[in-house]
Amino acid sequence: MANHQTQVFINEGTFGIFDHGGVPIESADWSGDLIAPMSAGAMVRTGINTGIVHVEVRMSAPPNASGEWEEQATALVWSPTGSLRVESVVDGPRSDLPVLSTSGPGWYELEVKARGRRQNPDASLPESAEAYLVTVRAAPGMTAPAHASASTLPDSDEEARRRRLIQG
Repeated sequence: MANHQTQVFINEGTFGIFDHGGVPIESADWSGDLIAPMSAGAMVRTGINTGIVHVEVRMSAPPNASGEWEEQATALVWSPTGSLRVESVVDGPRSDLPVLSTSGPGWYELEVKARGRRQNPDASLPESAEAYLVTVRAAPGMTAPAHASASTLPDSDEEARRRRLIQG
């Protein structure tokens, strides 16, 4: 079981599981507490507003270690290009973490486990104790969403996209 760890810079209390840099924020479903699925990819809500959190990616289902994680959520996410990656909204994709959509374009079950999210809500910390475990599994047999169109493709001007997301 391959696992990869890194630190991710958080801004505005989120980091992303984005497909090829696309951030269709207008489609985000914020009804969940931990994961906000979008028309492509998802946002992950953190406890801190700004700072560094620890993110671990496992490329296969982790053993049931629920005691070490305080929260967990799952969501179906669409990957139109097959390029789901963990990304900082400000700094972009984490190249030290692998592409999550190992089966190419399609639907994936995203599972996020969290620890420490409630310790410093909305704080700005250089480094927090928050930790996240991200696992993504292919969800075969599902058809493309009806809304899959050019609007789910990444913005060709990545810097402009990031500015719009940061500004809200």
